[in-house]
Amino acid sequence: MTRNQTTMKEQLLIDHGYKYLWFIVLGAFLLVLILPFFKSVDLSVGALGLLLSALAEVLTTFFQHKHITFIISLVLGWLLALIISVILFFYIMWASGNMVFVK
Repeated sequence: MTRNQTTMKEQLLIDHGYKYLWFIVLGAFLLVLILPFFKSVDLSVGALGLLLSALAEVLTTFFQHKHITFIISLVLGWLLALIISVILFFYIMWASGNMVFVK
């Protein structure tokens, strides 16, 4: 790898965009946490989709900052975002009252 080679961060996401994308992820995360209590499952799942795509991009860029190769950082970013989204999906179902956990 040469020193003049650009990283994915420099090619796709400028520093301002990276910072603003963190705010979008935080806002979508708060929406996912709050909306199920108003029994709006459709909006919650939509916010979860936004969170999944934004979180995957942020995590992929984060791993790219740590000098992990592009393919590995892409797989790690999407895998972690998918795991977080699945956990939050079950939270949405539980908090909206559509799923009851019984013994």
